[in-house]
Amino acid sequence: MCLIAWSWQPGQARTLLLAANRDEWLDRPTLPMRWWRPDAASAAEVLSGQDLRSGGIWLGLTRHGRFAAVTNVRDPALERPHAPSRGLLPLRYLLGLHPLDGSTMDDCSPAAFAQAVQSCGPAYAGFNLLLADLRSGAMHWLSNHPLQNGNVAPGVHGLSNAALDTPWPKVRDLKAALAESAELADADTPMSFAVLTQALQHKQIAPDDALPRTGVSLDWERALSAAFIRMPGYGTRCSTLLRMDADGGALVREVQYQPGVPSQPDFAWNWRMVR
Repeated sequence: MCLIAWSWQPGQARTLLLAANRDEWLDRPTLPMRWWRPDAASAAEVLSGQDLRSGGIWLGLTRHGRFAAVTNVRDPALERPHAPSRGLLPLRYLLGLHPLDGSTMDDCSPAAFAQAVQSCGPAYAGFNLLLADLRSGAMHWLSNHPLQNGNVAPGVHGLSNAALDTPWPKVRDLKAALAESAELADADTPMSFAVLTQALQHKQIAPDDALPRTGVSLDWERALSAAFIRMPGYGTRCSTLLRMDADGGALVREVQYQPGVPSQPDFAWNWRMVR
């Protein structure tokens, strides 16, 4: 998952509105978002896709209002081919398991889980981890490059492959679209994901003077500056749109992008969270 923007308003009617793109190698085996049980012996279910190479996830949530997502930090110097999978971190949070050994945590609040991750963070390649619990109104962000850990304040935020709210062009643009969509929702107009869908599919490349310098080639910096990425062998694999309300209502949509497929799979889930 490489681009996320969200409106976080704990205590308000519309608690979380989020839009995200997952970018990945096109040949990496992946299962689409669906309800599933990571542990056949457990009744716990998550709504997420799954990376079949590592077993982890990039974004997911539970029927009880827990949410998690992970992005990498773009820096070739941080690559660790034999490091543990970053995708196991959001999955274990959703299941209430310790990030290191998978044992059950007595306190698996966003802050407690982030603290547990921080102790083993240097073992992983660079990552950002976003954790939320809508029942308690808590959201936490953690990064291991550099090591940072803190509550997320109410408001509109964005995250890509650098620190929280780093103003890369595609982060700024998606945050602006998210703010527009949040204002429409607050005005009690019929909720539509159209503005966010268009923003997530935006292919415009940023000008060179606005590009970050993350250690990859200039050609890669240019290609990766678009919200929707399409390169030989690499690009945006899916878009996820999420709305979770204080009354328990939840709406999730995932659009999958597969090269050469004329009609892209488009799935939606609408349910009420378990209190």
